[in-house]
Amino acid sequence: MGSVAVQLYPPTWQRLMISGVFGGISVGLMVAAVVDGGWTGLAAAAGAAASLASAVRTMMLRVEVHPEHVVLVNWLRVVRLPWSEIERFGHDDEGLWVRRVNGREFYASAFHHGNGAWGYARRESAAAAARLEKIRRRRRRR
Repeated sequence: MGSVAVQLYPPTWQRLMISGVFGGISVGLMVAAVVDGGWTGLAAAAGAAASLASAVRTMMLRVEVHPEHVVLVNWLRVVRLPWSEIERFGHDDEGLWVRRVNGREFYASAFHHGNGAWGYARRESAAAAARLEKIRRRRRRR
């Protein structure tokens, strides 16, 4: 499978902020579960577990560059794209994307900020896209 040449993570502040929100929700729901009990408590405990899982998954979001392929570790699935299928990397109002030669695009959850993001969140996404595109172009010249 090959070793990982580059790993790109979202900015630390973003990872901690999102994980903190999910962690806070988890704590609040656990308190509700203990106080209310019964069915409400069970639902609150399930919500707390889901929030805690989301907090952990936030810390795992990344883009990996391998010698043979690129891996997008997204919220719900991991996408493995061979270099031969990648046309280019780019960035738009939604975040970083990878376009395959067949025209299909995949967004990287690690750098997917949505169109309401502040400038500094967009800069991180644009910088990651530029770095990945530079790697792709260098590979094509070989």
